Amino acid sequence: MSEHVAEASTPISSTVMPHATSVVAWDIPSAIVAGERFRMKVGIKCSNECRLTNGHFGVYDHEGAQAATGTLPDERWPGTTGLYVAEVELAAPASEGLYTWSVKGLESDSGPHVESSISFGVRVVGNPEYLVRVETVDGVSQTPLGGARVVMHPYQAVADARGVAEVRVAKGAYRLFVSQTRYLTFCLPVEVTADMTARAELDLAPVPERN
Repeated sequence: MSEHVAEASTPISSTVMPHATSVVAWDIPSAIVAGERFRMKVGIKCSNECRLTNGHFGVYDHEGAQAATGTLPDERWPGTTGLYVAEVELAAPASEGLYTWSVKGLESDSGPHVESSISFGVRVVGNPEYLVRVETVDGVSQTPLGGARVVMHPYQAVADARGVAEVRVAKGAYRLFVSQTRYLTFCLPVEVTADMTARAELDLAPVPERN
């Protein structure tokens, strides 16, 4: 006598939750001449540290148009556990101003991921037609301050071993800032209408008294 055994099966469904991703953008020039090309870096990381090789992202301009696309490399960024970084080249807008652009990603074959985005600023300036030569020295000894940082926003430069920095700027009014470790920041209003030379004499910052 044989027995018939009925087998019942119940379908099992599972839902794969998409992984969160984060986007970072850096190495964006502080100022870009109108219409010129520039480069920047984009990094994307999965919260589960998935392999994101060949993942794609897009860079979008202030009007929402796609300015560039990028593909993530095979290897992770050195010193990180899951950050993939690619460099992209873009063209600056033709008119001066401060624009807000964005990076959106990720499309990847490594599994479902939630698209993430980040916004960043693109400052576009006119053609820097004039050269400003800045001599940076110690206010007491008059010795050159090599490595001093010179800023005429949004333009900037670093002084060489002679304490001299050269900044190309567009015509206009600026505030010249010069800073160096252990010194008080120097500030001077300047009106640029031609090539010019400015001298910055920096004073040592007071040393806090110890109790």
